[in-house]
Order: sequence, then C-alpha cells, then structure tokens
Amino acid sequence: MVFRTLIAGTAALAFSGAVLSQAYPAKAVRIIVPHPPGSVVDVPIRGAAQIWSQEFGQPFVVDNRAGAEGIIGAEACAKAAPDGYTLCGTDSLVISLNPATRSRLPYEPRRDFTPVVQMGFLTSVVAVAPTLPVKSMEELIAMARARPGVVSWGSWGVVSLANIYIEWLRLSKGITFLNVPYKSALQSTQALLAGEIQVSLFGAGPAAAQQKAGKLRVIAVNGETRSEILPEVPSFKEAGVDLPIRVWFGFFAPAGTSPDIVQRLNSVIARTLPDPQFKAKFLTSQGLELVGTAGGTPAQFAAFLQAERSVYENIVKVTGIRED
Repeated sequence: MVFRTLIAGTAALAFSGAVLSQAYPAKAVRIIVPHPPGSVVDVPIRGAAQIWSQEFGQPFVVDNRAGAEGIIGAEACAKAAPDGYTLCGTDSLVISLNPATRSRLPYEPRRDFTPVVQMGFLTSVVAVAPTLPVKSMEELIAMARARPGVVSWGSWGVVSLANIYIEWLRLSKGITFLNVPYKSALQSTQALLAGEIQVSLFGAGPAAAQQKAGKLRVIAVNGETRSEILPEVPSFKEAGVDLPIRVWFGFFAPAGTSPDIVQRLNSVIARTLPDPQFKAKFLTSQGLELVGTAGGTPAQFAAFLQAERSVYENIVKVTGIRED
C-alpha cells in the first residue's frame, strides 16, 4: 500500500512538473551576465534574450554583474533558485579557466550549473600596431626573440587569455614580451588603437573592421584552422603555435532546473543561431563562429565541458599561472 502511494505521489509530482514547465515562463526571466555591458560576451547574450522574449512572450532581462573575473556574477547565478527564472550567460574563462587557476571559488561549475546551450566560439586574433614592422606571427616571434622584453603586449590580469598566450610563448618559444597590464580586454584593445602598446588580442569581428580602416594589422587567428571571418589570415597552427584553447560563450541554469525547461530554451536558440540575420548581427560582428558543439544539445555541451576542463588544467600546469 505504501509502495502504491509512493508511486502515485511520484507520478503526480512528475505530472505537476511537466505542467509547470509547459506554462513556463509566467513572468520575466533574469539573465545574469558576469561581464560588462557592450562587451563581446554581452552582445550575443542580449541577442538570445531578444529571441527568447519574442518566442515565449515574457521579457528576458539581462543583469550585468561584472567584476572579479566573472566570479561575482557566476556566484549569484549558482545560488539562484533552480526554477528557470534565473539564467547565466558567460564564457569559458568563467566556467573552465577559473576553476583551473583557483583552489577556492564560491561556485563549482560541474556541481552548480546545468548547461543550456553553447552560442559559439570566439575567433580571437593577434593584432599589431600598423607601425610595428611585422606581417606574420613568425616575424613577431623573431622580433621578440631579438629584442627580449621590448615588444609590448597588453593583457588584463594574471589569468587573462592574453597573459596565458604570453606565458605559453615564453615557455614554448623562449621569447619574452613586455607584458602591459590593463583592467579589461576592452582597455587593452583601445590601448593598441591609441598606439600605447604594440600587440593585443582582438575579437575577429571588430579586428576585421579596424584592419580595414588601417588602424591595426591582423597577423594570426587562434585555433587550428583559418576563420571564415578573416580567411586570408593564417591560424596559430600554421604559425607553429600549438595552444589548444578557444573561448566560447554559452548559457547555463542553476543545477536542478527542470530538464524540460532547459530543453525548451535550448531548442529555440539552436534553431536561431544559423539564421543569417541573427548570425551577422550578434555572432559574426563579435567574432563568433558556429563550429563544433555550438548550437548542440545540453548533453553535448556538458560532455564538451568535461573534456575542456582537462585541457585548461594541463595549460595551467605547464605555465604555472594561478590566481592563488
């Protein structure tokens, strides 16, 4: 009798959860973004928020909570109720790099987050000032080797992607750049355009526009293959730089969020990402490309994250870069 009652109760709860999921959302949904407004992460997140708002008839409101390399916003998302009314839009540095470089975090991605959808992979480029007499990554490496500690490269923190590149090149190629620290990636790119530094990382989309205007020169794109945004520019692998990391953007929900809600959110964005207008406005403009697991299922995203975590842990082991 107790067993029958338990089965009936479980069935009732499952049915109730399904009904609630079908009614979702019944009010505004908050998207916590641990990055500044207008940043390369923020733009595609806002594009997805617009699509969800149109699809579900309720506002999806972006709540920017930048600071502490994404930790503030990520912690707020991890501690939110798993009811589908709080989501998190962020990148691989917050989800995969932070745990690899810190022994203590107020969140643990594998425990606290449910992957929803991967938006795309950021094609970063190495860009140099037009006054620097190099036209390739090989020439930049040769110049840095001949003039150790002289060629200035902007970074934005110990565990920033730029600092990882600088340290990786120091260890793998035996070259030293003048590492100039800024508070953010945006400040570093602005410094390059202002002539304060000679090298910086850029998103491929903005870099293509600035190169066309003659304000910088793109000499390499990260990754193993060339980018559809700048197909004429050699990849890192072509330039002999074997650094297997590429920043991605994506959405998460607090752990315990209904799988039905997660799937509904995923399916809307997955079918939207290839749309030419959406892609041009919110992805390509920021340097994002739909490769690999971008736009895949939550399960595919989760499997990717598991494998990527090991890659970052190995890079941190090799470079010795840690925040604590």
